[in-house]
Amino acid sequence: MEIPRIRVENTDDICVLICHLIYSLGCPLSKNQLIEITSFEDAVNYFGLMKAIEKADGHLLKAVETDDEIYYSNTEFGVKAARELGSSVPLSIRDKTFQEAVRVYTRDAMKKKGSQIAIRYIQNLDNTCTIGIRIMDEETTKQKYFLEMTAENPEKADFIKNKIKGDPKAFTDYLENYFNI
Repeated sequence: MEIPRIRVENTDDICVLICHLIYSLGCPLSKNQLIEITSFEDAVNYFGLMKAIEKADGHLLKAVETDDEIYYSNTEFGVKAARELGSSVPLSIRDKTFQEAVRVYTRDAMKKKGSQIAIRYIQNLDNTCTIGIRIMDEETTKQKYFLEMTAENPEKADFIKNKIKGDPKAFTDYLENYFNI
């Protein structure tokens, strides 16, 4: 017997999920990024996503064109929806799509900036923070490592983020030396 898939179908819930992703990630996302993120494990139907973006645009979301692509960020109402209604979206969907958002965002940001390391974190309901760290191979520019860790609070997450960003080569060397790679 197949286990039923949890999926967000209601347009209003999809709007809240989009606001939650942008709020949690702390940066705008493009329509293509939103499609890739929400289609991960079929969390949201493509047509439902398009309907939600159209409904939220101008009220919950603000569209800005950058580098010939439309990026969406939260309006004041979008931030409020993310904070107050984000927990109405199933936790498994929030977790899966956030992890995918970190992966997609860091991949795209690293391509633009030519960086070899990217770090994002989200504050969880219990005040802990989930940190996503992506390290790219300098020669192939493909993902070499993706680490996910938890910090006890936002201050510790900021400390970890700043420490790694302060000397990304030392962090990468540490990982490789630790695992004798």
